[in-house]
Amino acid sequence: MDCRHLAPGIILLFVKLTGTSLFLVFMPGIFPHGNVSFVHEDNWTVLHTTESLPKVTTNIPVRTTASTTQKAPAAPLPLKWEGYQGSLYWFSETMEIWSGSRIRCKQQNSDLVIIRDKNELEFIFNKTISLEYFIGLSYSEDDRKWEWTDQTELQKNLFTMKQTEVGNECASVMAREVRQTSCFQESHWICKKL
Repeated sequence: MDCRHLAPGIILLFVKLTGTSLFLVFMPGIFPHGNVSFVHEDNWTVLHTTESLPKVTTNIPVRTTASTTQKAPAAPLPLKWEGYQGSLYWFSETMEIWSGSRIRCKQQNSDLVIIRDKNELEFIFNKTISLEYFIGLSYSEDDRKWEWTDQTELQKNLFTMKQTEVGNECASVMAREVRQTSCFQESHWICKKL
């Protein structure tokens, strides 16, 4: 066999494998979530299967014979937790009211996100461009102030909350704004694990 005919094929194969490898390595940078941020982020994503979710079984026939039908258990989908500055964040894909969102976070050994500084706020803003997400902030009628789920008061210099209708006693983020939201409106939510 003549090597002159084989060499172009080997070179083409090498170039394709190199290009594919580089694409897979740099794909997260090519297609980022949200807007581009100028704040340094130690951002990474992990798949995390939570064992606290109940086992769900469905009636999916696996194999049917004349006498029996076997059922296959449906495995819960793993949650996609995103890491930032030593904490894990889960941006829900479904919607709940605020209290239901908090319960869902508690089931994952976490709570609705408490935003502590401007860098964390920028990280959250970059992930919530087009959908509204509940955060762990609500208005306390007794204390007449906005409090996080750990009962700490909202720092006034962290952000300005967009005023909406009277009676909106929960908070959400969307499109680079923190806004007052009805606690009974369904929305996505953000859980945070320390």
